Amino acid sequence: MLSINKIVLVIIIVCTFQYTLFLNQSAIIAEEKKTDDFQPIEGRLMYSDDWSFLSEITTPFPTITQIKENYVTLPNPQNPQGYHCTSEQDKVRLDMDGDYLFDTEFKNKENFVTYKIQYPNGLKLDYRMRIFGKTPIQGIQTVTKTYSTWYYQRACYMIAKTSLETFILIDDNNNGYYNDYGKDAIIIGTIDKQAVPLSSIIMIKGKYYNLQVESVVEIPENAKNIPNYTGMILRLTPYKGDTGKIDLIRNCNPPKDPPQTVIIRRGNDDFFQFTNKKNAVVPTGDYYLVSAVFSKRIHTRGSEKPLGTVDKDKTLSPKWGGPFKLNLNPYCEKGGDIPIITQVADSVSNTMLATYTPKHMGCPFIKMKFPTVIGSLGEEYYATDEFKDEKGLAFPDGGVVFFNVEIRPKDTSTQRAINRTIGNPYVERWIPVDLSSKIKRAAPFWEYYRCPIEKYRGKVIVKVWVSRTVFGDLTFEQEVEVKE
Repeated sequence: MLSINKIVLVIIIVCTFQYTLFLNQSAIIAEEKKTDDFQPIEGRLMYSDDWSFLSEITTPFPTITQIKENYVTLPNPQNPQGYHCTSEQDKVRLDMDGDYLFDTEFKNKENFVTYKIQYPNGLKLDYRMRIFGKTPIQGIQTVTKTYSTWYYQRACYMIAKTSLETFILIDDNNNGYYNDYGKDAIIIGTIDKQAVPLSSIIMIKGKYYNLQVESVVEIPENAKNIPNYTGMILRLTPYKGDTGKIDLIRNCNPPKDPPQTVIIRRGNDDFFQFTNKKNAVVPTGDYYLVSAVFSKRIHTRGSEKPLGTVDKDKTLSPKWGGPFKLNLNPYCEKGGDIPIITQVADSVSNTMLATYTPKHMGCPFIKMKFPTVIGSLGEEYYATDEFKDEKGLAFPDGGVVFFNVEIRPKDTSTQRAINRTIGNPYVERWIPVDLSSKIKRAAPFWEYYRCPIEKYRGKVIVKVWVSRTVFGDLTFEQEVEVKE
């Protein structure tokens, strides 16, 4: 039989083991709690007294909203459409307090104004905006003495400081809210001036976290005494889902150089931005291309065709980019005008003038808007605003573009093209002008192609092609029915 001392010793050993196990489990639970327990953090609305701060920030989807429907679409409890305004060529007038009376007017200069907007929870907050104009040729960033249209853009932001990191939230769609995933922007940290899309999942210091931006339901009584109180909190919790990898470089066939920046999405709330990175770690799921930057001029818009599915602990290397092709939508419509081309006797400038004449109003026309370039996933390649001409058009890779256009009857027994010609009996040239080009030569300009079909009725094949240095040989072909 065991002696009493031995029994006591065994009991002590067992109790000590259980207590040690309890302490270890408690430490683990405490560590998990410490990791998971992020107290709600209040974001403070900071006003940009110096526009240079936000003007230096690069955001993924900056929105410049044109004042054209008589409303600035900010939260207004008295009118769901926003605040009344009106714009003319030389001025813009604003109803700042929602009483339907214009109380502020701006003329011929860039302005910063502050609205007092009210949110659904009853809070009234300042919202600073930039009001500015656009001239026909010089672009939206140029402030001149006379404007043709007026625009507004956010000029304030929110900053939330946490024990983990500091965050700057930017209302990039100009609607007065800071929680629109994929439309608003966020800067993680205070050093980088490159914003990324606001997402419900973000990476901070190599780890993913769930992110929420919420408004308080009940406003505390002492809210007025809290400096810059906004009633909004930014909440972070660790992401615990599965992850895999995505390589957006390996199987990309770029127009020239690999993409500098790529934004992809999972669903409607999760957005991820990568810069020249292979094998990026992402949560598992189906992914779509949102946008990409290949150069200062060439950018890309994504399509609804998926890149593919990222599985747990596996790498997805989607194919995208080339081969490229022209994207057009030719259609038949009765009536139109055509330009009469005249050559100016100036061998130096080689100028050609186009005078529009309302001819053939009674016959059908084949019409096409300015073409774009699309890739293998249906993504669209376009030129950024600063390269666009006076009508807001530019081909992605620059220069004056001469498009070959051929319209033939579908009936193969008729060999001759039926579209009108310029210097070539079979193929004509569609010649828009790109004012951003270094080529100092004017040419006939029209933002959409139109060709009168005087006699033929029936189905035709519309073919357009062009050869480019960056995108290579681009072609388009589609059937259109010509009828009265």
